[in-house]
Amino acid sequence: MNTTIALSLPPEQVELLEIVRTQNERILAYQNQSTYLTEPEACERLKVSLTTIRQWRKDGWLRYFAEGANIRYRADYLDADFEARSLVNATMAPIIKKQLRSNY
Repeated sequence: MNTTIALSLPPEQVELLEIVRTQNERILAYQNQSTYLTEPEACERLKVSLTTIRQWRKDGWLRYFAEGANIRYRADYLDADFEARSLVNATMAPIIKKQLRSNY
């Protein structure tokens, strides 16, 4: 059962709540840009397999940083790249590649 409670706040409190919300968004954005994820962490964040994330990286769909054998993904880049590509593009890639190969 859902219950809805309506509150009436004075304008000053509404303004303060808006300031807090804005500051929280800024803090979250800063944390995301300075957070680097390992491959397993990136997989967990996007809810995809390690094979999938490696294929997307190979196809140039994800920005990443490599230092030797260590691969890292910046959290904000990962989110933006994933959103820009969307699951539709990712799942269609093998079909598109197969069609391109059959045309030659």
